[in-house]
Amino acid sequence: MDFVHRSGAFCAATTLLWCVAVDAHQHESPAIPEARYDLRRLMQPSAAELASEERGRVHIYDSLEINEVNAALDQNFERIQNMMFVRINHLPATGSGPAEVEDDGCE
Repeated sequence: MDFVHRSGAFCAATTLLWCVAVDAHQHESPAIPEARYDLRRLMQPSAAELASEERGRVHIYDSLEINEVNAALDQNFERIQNMMFVRINHLPATGSGPAEVEDDGCE
């Protein structure tokens, strides 16, 4: 009888863990393509990247669009001291034509 109780407990625990994993997967934010490494690091940093920021590391984000910068500043306000943005692209109001690049003069 001990074996039956143990196997039943094991099945119940396995089912519970599976349900939690399925539920957690449904609430993940959409994946950012790996080609957009800086954007992924900005919006969905790994545990190692967050740990390096806690130790004082500043990451320089280059050539992001202004709407991406604004979203990052709104959603990750607590990490602002670890972010630096250079050459921000400002799209024209009409939506056509080349983006205006904000040049801060840093070399």
